[in-house]
Amino acid sequence: MRLALPLSAVAAMCLSLAACGDDEPSPQGTTSGTGGDGGDGGQGGDGGQGGDGGQGEGGQGGDGGDGGDGDGAPEAKADGEACTANEECLGGLCLSEESFGWAGGYCSSLCDEDLLPCAEGSECLPQGSYSLCLKSCASADDCGGTAQTCVDVDGAGWQMCVGGCDADEQCQGSCDDDSGFCVAKGETCDNGEDDDGDALQDCEELDCSTQAACSDRITAACTGATDVSEGGTFSGTTEDGTDAFGAICSDLFGTYPAGSGLKEKVFQFVAPAKGVVGFAAFSDDPEGLFDWYVRTSCDDAATLLGCLQAFAPGDPHVELPVEAGETYFLYIEALSEADASYELDVTFVEQVCGDGEVVGTEECDDGNTVDDDACKNTCVVNAEILCADAVALTEPEAAGDTSDGTQGFTGSCGGAGGEIVYRYTPAASGDVTITATAEDSSADIVLYARTECADRDSELACADDPLDPTFPESITVTVTADAPIDIFVDSYSAGDVGPFTLTIAPAE
Repeated sequence: MRLALPLSAVAAMCLSLAACGDDEPSPQGTTSGTGGDGGDGGQGGDGGQGGDGGQGEGGQGGDGGDGGDGDGAPEAKADGEACTANEECLGGLCLSEESFGWAGGYCSSLCDEDLLPCAEGSECLPQGSYSLCLKSCASADDCGGTAQTCVDVDGAGWQMCVGGCDADEQCQGSCDDDSGFCVAKGETCDNGEDDDGDALQDCEELDCSTQAACSDRITAACTGATDVSEGGTFSGTTEDGTDAFGAICSDLFGTYPAGSGLKEKVFQFVAPAKGVVGFAAFSDDPEGLFDWYVRTSCDDAATLLGCLQAFAPGDPHVELPVEAGETYFLYIEALSEADASYELDVTFVEQVCGDGEVVGTEECDDGNTVDDDACKNTCVVNAEILCADAVALTEPEAAGDTSDGTQGFTGSCGGAGGEIVYRYTPAASGDVTITATAEDSSADIVLYARTECADRDSELACADDPLDPTFPESITVTVTADAPIDIFVDSYSAGDVGPFTLTIAPAE
């Protein structure tokens, strides 16, 4: 998603815009009196505008003079139209190709949803310490600018036209395929430098990967990838690795390059059947830590699934549900020019419905052939059966253990482990607070409530503290006298079950 914009460039432009100036204009004088007549406007030049009228001497200025008879200024451009300078745009701000990398430029303006809204047909997009007006769209057909795309900026249908590039000829300089932005200088693919400033270099670049020298190296590295499909532990060093790959990774603090200009080892996993594959990469050498990442296609950076750093002992594997024949490629990259040592651990568990083990996409697996019990023969939860067995709450406090529960429900905030379902019928209407407290460190509780047990969309609230697994989970919901609700004391994962206490009290 090409949305990140340079703050420094906007800050410089901000100096000339009303959005960044004083909140109120200076007050006008209040001296009484009538001003003199304004003078005639000056003669307009070609494409110009008539001169201003003269100012009277009294407290109120005289009438302005007539405009000149020039041809008139060009019409200002709306948001999303091409531009090279601020004054071309109706909103007074041009996101130029030179400053922002958007081919052809993009007219915009600074905005505030309450104080300075965008013009009709545009929306105000927050960009950290500032906000910009971008053209609204329903599809790419609504975006007329060069290489503009219609992007769902929040994943919920908030769509805007966003600029960038996808071909060199669209840009004054070159189009960087990795970032999707115009750059002043394209990548030279054999000089060991990051010419286009995107944190990758040479054959690591999409711009270079199709060129003959890089293509041959990449093909050889992919063909020579170590096959880890049978699972096990694979030890080694990046000393004899290739240097044809790199990745731009994301974390909570932004993006960072993995393996730029450094050696890597490449591994290939092909799923022998439907099931779950687990990956974990460890380093026992403090000086040889590494980054590692996973793709579904060896030579296509666009198939990047995610990036990780070296695992510590005891860290759980990264687990991925797979179908038979699906392929994954793993890359272990040194962090510096020094070689990195590693241990890669690969596991695979086949998903077999009816073997008594819940694996992969199975909701349940009770190991029998009875289809009308809590778990159907397709390993799908029979929610109606589980809901019929909900425990009726007759007291404001109850004790339970999620290790004795079913594993058939999940709340909007989590709950992939065992759960106990309670049916609570309030005696009076109002707000109640429901709290579930773990009785030992083994339980990591997820708490949620529904008005209809088997209907996920009827959820009233869901709570799971992301930082402290032992912290009591609490939700406050509105109830109606004699109208039952269902309360789920769930577990974060199958390994996080344990004893708990559930309490219900009037909201404070």
